[in-house]
Amino acid sequence: MMRQQSGCCATSRGGFSLLEVLVALVIFAIGVSGMLVTLAHHMRDISFTEDHARAVRIATREMNRLRRARYLPEAETAGEEGRYTWEAVVEEVEEELPGIPDSERGKTRALKPYEMSIVVRWGDIVGGEQNRKIELRGLELFPGR
Repeated sequence: MMRQQSGCCATSRGGFSLLEVLVALVIFAIGVSGMLVTLAHHMRDISFTEDHARAVRIATREMNRLRRARYLPEAETAGEEGRYTWEAVVEEVEEELPGIPDSERGKTRALKPYEMSIVVRWGDIVGGEQNRKIELRGLELFPGR
């Protein structure tokens, strides 16, 4: 014989209560909002990294242009590319050179060392404040001026 259960205790639950659904939705919303904040930070970091990489490419290109010159380039040059502006400065190194006495320094036909400096500045928008910069420095030998 099969016994039948009677009363209120015999019913099985068929779903979730409204309170359980609301708690689950709140937990899901907190998780999603945390992921969105993290995503926004990562997107900003990626944008900054791309801007920095472009500035490095501009500085490297200008440094290579100076190094390929057969004769000493102008003391200062500048340019602009969209949100980026750059300035190149070439100055003679005034320090003592190895192997050349000070008395012979001005008389030698040898190549002289010059310090090259490229500064690239940029901002978030074209024409806006340029609050970021990188600087690339190097030495190169050129005939004296």
